[in-house]
Amino acid sequence: MTDDGSYMQRASGAGDVVWARGLLTKGYGLCHGAAGNGYVFLGLYRVTHDQKWLHRAIKFAEFCLDYGKHNLARTPDHPFSLFEGLAGTIYYMADVLTPTYARFPAFEYLQ
Repeated sequence: MTDDGSYMQRASGAGDVVWARGLLTKGYGLCHGAAGNGYVFLGLYRVTHDQKWLHRAIKFAEFCLDYGKHNLARTPDHPFSLFEGLAGTIYYMADVLTPTYARFPAFEYLQ
C-alpha cells in the first residue's frame, strides 16, 4: 500500500497488540471472539509469510478447539451463526489449515 513500509509496520504493530492483550473472553466467534482476532494473524501471515503470525493464528485456533470448555463471559445470542457463533469459529479453523488462502468472511475476497 505504501512504498515506505509504514502500512506494514502499523499492521505488524497491531498484530503484536492483539497477541500481547491475549484472547477475548467474550466468546469464540468472529464478531468479538478468539476467531475474529485470529484473522489478524492470518492476514499478516498471508502478506509476510512470517511463521510468527502463523504460530499465533494456530494458538488462537487451539483455544477454539476447546469450544465451550472455557468460562467465558457470555453465551452468544445466535450460538450457531457466522459472526457470533460456532459457524464462524469453524470457518476460522478451516482457514488456519490453508492460511495463504484465508480471508475474513464477507470482508475480503480472493483476487
